[in-house]
Amino acid sequence: MEEEIFKTEKLTFAERIKKDLGIKIFVFLLLGLIPLTVNRNESSNWISILFPVFILFVIIIVTFIASKKYIYEVRINSNEIKFYGYNYNKEWNEKFKIKDVNIHIIEHKSKGGGIVGYSIIFKSANRKITINKLNNWNNFTLHKLFIEFKKTKGEKIIIDENSLLDGIKKRAKYNCEWKA
Repeated sequence: MEEEIFKTEKLTFAERIKKDLGIKIFVFLLLGLIPLTVNRNESSNWISILFPVFILFVIIIVTFIASKKYIYEVRINSNEIKFYGYNYNKEWNEKFKIKDVNIHIIEHKSKGGGIVGYSIIFKSANRKITINKLNNWNNFTLHKLFIEFKKTKGEKIIIDENSLLDGIKKRAKYNCEWKA
């Protein structure tokens, strides 16, 4: 079997942080500054200042941890699956035997219940690798990746997975990413 290659753009650590942190900072500024304008007495001023600073610090730390590892390419052949990415800004790659890896689709929902995006998780006995943490993978590519992995491993797509694949397909068509 010929090797199938699935790719997205390569992003440096700074670009990943900027992409992930931008919207969080905007929402934080919008919501975090409300207590400063509402509370005007002296006793609550310190709390009104320190609490948003603490929340901002936590948001930045969580973003740094989430953006540390980044997968930009996945290759599948008949025997193994290979992942290429960055650990911070250092090139990184890892490979697994296809038979030792399981695949799952995760649906990310907003607080309002709408679907924000999808991630694909590959799990082996001692490792877990997540694709599309930053929602920068093309939905069509995610769909093809999942189906190709299942076909190569010789597994059938179950009903729950089929439902999630339909969601990815609808999202890809809506975003004009679907290629017939």
